[in-house]
Amino acid sequence: MRVVNCSISWSFRSAVTAALPSFPSSRFPPLLPFSLPSSNPPSTVLCRSTSSARRVTRMALKNAKEEQDPRLERISSAIRVIPDFPKPGILFQDITTLLLDPKAFKDTIDLFVERYRDQNINVVAGVEARGFIFGPPIALAIGAKFVPMRKPNKLPGEVISEEYSLEYGKDKMEMHVGAVQPGERALVIDDLIATGGTLDAAIKLLERVGVHIVECACLIELPELKGRDRLGNKPLFVLVKVAA
Repeated sequence: MRVVNCSISWSFRSAVTAALPSFPSSRFPPLLPFSLPSSNPPSTVLCRSTSSARRVTRMALKNAKEEQDPRLERISSAIRVIPDFPKPGILFQDITTLLLDPKAFKDTIDLFVERYRDQNINVVAGVEARGFIFGPPIALAIGAKFVPMRKPNKLPGEVISEEYSLEYGKDKMEMHVGAVQPGERALVIDDLIATGGTLDAAIKLLERVGVHIVECACLIELPELKGRDRLGNKPLFVLVKVAA
């Protein structure tokens, strides 16, 4: 086996600073750091061939560009944190301030649209209630229909439902019969994933009628609550990660 040395230059100090706000404050608690390469990685990588080296280099540059997208910092900076709401000990992630900032709101929609426009998605399923804010503009931009996933007794027609567990008790997610068809490809979207109960219920509801889940997408993730684990092998894409 022929082994050659391939040098990769790391031109960025840390992708974290580009993706996240550079300050903590009483209004904006510090965001969780991502696990990224250190600012002084080894200068030499062993590659099996020069073509492999080029692929590695392209991937490194592509990942650096994505992590440094200035829109992510603008989005995370526009989200207000309200302590002790709706009850003591909760840091509420308030997206209404993002909606008041047209540029940050547009950045949010654009990032989702750029990711999903070429994935042959037929359905954007929005989880009540704030999934209704982000879902429709994404659906329009990628040429998909929007399907609302609602709490009990909110939809007027015949529905199918999926029960899921809350911290104290149970709840249901409902969808109109005939809103989706077997074989359609769906994106499930909400504003935030915490424990993952509502997203999991939406996934199960769609899969019961033969829909393929392409991905789940959220603006915000609270990783400490391990909602991602509840989704099993379903992929999850988020723009901002914050401490619970």
